[in-house]
Amino acid sequence: MREPVTGVIVAGGLSRRFGSDKASATLCGRPLLQWVRDALAPAVDELIIVTAAGQTLPPMHPAIPATVVEDREPERGPLGGLATGFAVAASPVCFAASCDAPLLQTPVVERIVDALAGHDAVLPEVGGFQQPLAAAYRREPALAAAEAALASGGNRVIDAFAALDVLALGEDRLSPLDPDLRSFRNANTPEELAELAVLLDAPRPAPPPSPRRRRAKARGKSRRRH
Repeated sequence: MREPVTGVIVAGGLSRRFGSDKASATLCGRPLLQWVRDALAPAVDELIIVTAAGQTLPPMHPAIPATVVEDREPERGPLGGLATGFAVAASPVCFAASCDAPLLQTPVVERIVDALAGHDAVLPEVGGFQQPLAAAYRREPALAAAEAALASGGNRVIDAFAALDVLALGEDRLSPLDPDLRSFRNANTPEELAELAVLLDAPRPAPPPSPRRRRAKARGKSRRRH
């Protein structure tokens, strides 16, 4: 039986490079926050949105129940937002997402959560980098690690969870569900948001052949050689 999952959306970033509140910026007429919320909702049992103090969230339709909490560690970056969300989550498992990754795909969320098993965290590795804001965490060890890092002055998410049992999930496990890995594309600037709009209009690439098909093809070639 699947464990309950809380989706934690970090929406209270400073948006210095973007120049305005990214959660309220729109892509094809929908706020970025709504894109992420709608991707998470089918895969989780609870939604938490972590905001900055005084931040006004954009209207989102249809309404989906979500708990909105203010970041208790302002100026500490995403790590503070994650600690805030983990602290109020009701589920033993959390999926962390950022409001500036609007092309997150629900099947990718489910694949990452399913891989958690007995690990403390599952962090995708895309383009050679771990993706801590598109990752699954066991709430208790992740919260303890985040709070310890914050207490010692650390702000880096990757460093905070370095001592946990972390499973790295490679692109080969994700690309069959998301061929161009758009789930991990962020809109850090208006220019990057415009690129995502172009990506939405472009035909999606076909998923790569499954490993089983590749092996069968190789065996066929071997038989022809012999």
